[in-house]
Parts: sequence; C-alpha cells; structure tokens
Amino acid sequence: MKILKYSILSILLICVSVSSFAQPRWQMMPPDDPSYTMQEISCVSDENKIYGEAFVPKAPGRHPAVILSHGYNGTHHGFYPMVDTLAKLGYVCYCYDFAGGSPRSQSEGKTEAMSIFTERQNLMDVLDMVRSWDCVDPDCVFLLGESQGGCVSAITAPKVSDKIRGILLIYPALCIPDDGFAQYPTLADVPDTVSIMGMTIGRFYYEKFYDNYDIYQDIAGYQGDVLIVHGTDDGLVKPEYSAKASNVYDHCELHLIFKAGHGFWKPEDRALYNQYVLDFLGRHLSE
Repeated sequence: MKILKYSILSILLICVSVSSFAQPRWQMMPPDDPSYTMQEISCVSDENKIYGEAFVPKAPGRHPAVILSHGYNGTHHGFYPMVDTLAKLGYVCYCYDFAGGSPRSQSEGKTEAMSIFTERQNLMDVLDMVRSWDCVDPDCVFLLGESQGGCVSAITAPKVSDKIRGILLIYPALCIPDDGFAQYPTLADVPDTVSIMGMTIGRFYYEKFYDNYDIYQDIAGYQGDVLIVHGTDDGLVKPEYSAKASNVYDHCELHLIFKAGHGFWKPEDRALYNQYVLDFLGRHLSE
C-alpha cells in the first residue's frame, strides 16, 4: 500500500507544537530531562571508533529504539531537539557520528576514506550494538536518517530487514550517484581528492558508482514500511528522487512539505516533520 500526501501549509489545519524541534540546530549542549538519561556509548566499525550518545527513558523495561543518522558533513548534534522529544515519549534514541563523516566528527576516520558504503557498515554495526542493549526491544528498532544519512539508511535497510521495524528517510540524498556522474562522467575523471560543501572527500567516495551501481535497485530489496518526508523546494536534493523511491517501495508513505527547502529550517516545516515522524512511529507501536 502506498500513501501519498501533499502537505500544503496554507490549507493544513494541523496544530503542532514546535517545542524542541524549533530549537537552533547548532545547539551543542545535549538535551536534559528527568524522564531520561544520556550516556556516551561507542562501538568499533571497520577499526574506527564510532562515537555516539544514547538517550534512555528511566521507565523500566524494554523500549522501542530509534537510530538517527546525520547528513553529509554533519554530526549527531543536529538531532538533539528530536531525541529530546522522542526520549520523553519513551523511545531509546541513539545519535552518532559516522567515521570520517565530518572534520567535526567525534568518531575516528578520515573524511577522504568515507563513502555511503562505509557509512552503511557503520550503521549496521551501530544497529547490532543498540539491539543488544537490555533497555531496547530488539523487535522494535527504527532507522531515521537525514539527507546523506537518509540515503545510507535506505541502502542499509535491505541488509538488516530482519532487525528493523521501519525506516524514516528525511530528504534522503538518493541523488548522490547521479551528482557524481554529472560532475565526473567517468571514473578516470574523478580526482584523488575534492572539496565539497566545506569537506574534503576522496576518490573512494565515488568509485563504486561506476561499477553499474543502481541505487534504486539497491534500496528496492527492503520490503518493510517506509516514511519519506521531503520539501518541494529542496534545491540540493530534488523531491523527484523521493517520489521515485516511493514507487520502488511496496509500503511507503510520502509527505511533500510545500515550499520547504533542504534542512527544514523554518519552524512550521520542522513542526510538520516532527508530526509525521511521531505519527509513523506511533502507528507501528500500536499495531
């Protein structure tokens, strides 16, 4: 079943509290609330230490969990408003830094050695760790990713479908292979290093794309439930990429937020993003 909803802000009568979602995304202090605790927890992936923070509800028992994956040149800090909201509602949240995902990363690894495939391995290792925790219901774990983190969550899902309950893809950067081909028509055209959006990446980032890689064929292997949220005015990742993905998946809910750009910086866009995430998670927990 496919659900397609166009979220036109001018006609929506949804009263959503922006609460913590409207906080500045550059806020560096982790959120704090009496209902949960925060713990710094790391794991090892491809010999790199992966730094992350777990937000665990104080209520006893096993809880549903959400693993949050950041975008290109991002860090786990960008998820602080969201983990505060989710942890208060009883979700274990784990946000982390990809190996080489940013010069500001607290994880090990060089940015020149990073690709969506190394990040896929990072996410798979993080998932195994989170599912092993006594506070987590291993049958109720969700992957949520923004931009490149959404792309990584999408290509990870088919490999871990028996370990996750659903995936939430937020303006997922499924355009990454096409963007590479547009810039470098052949592998021979790819330089050893290139600086993009404030970060230096290596030839390694692109190499696998030239081996007849089809990202939509890759993600199609996931048969579970999918939420996609994308802005109609996204100039970095065109919403057409998410529309195409919604037709690849068998069980996909796509929300297009009218006039929203990449990042959902406006409070009203963040509020809708918030609500779609909570609705999707809530429906699956009530099943």
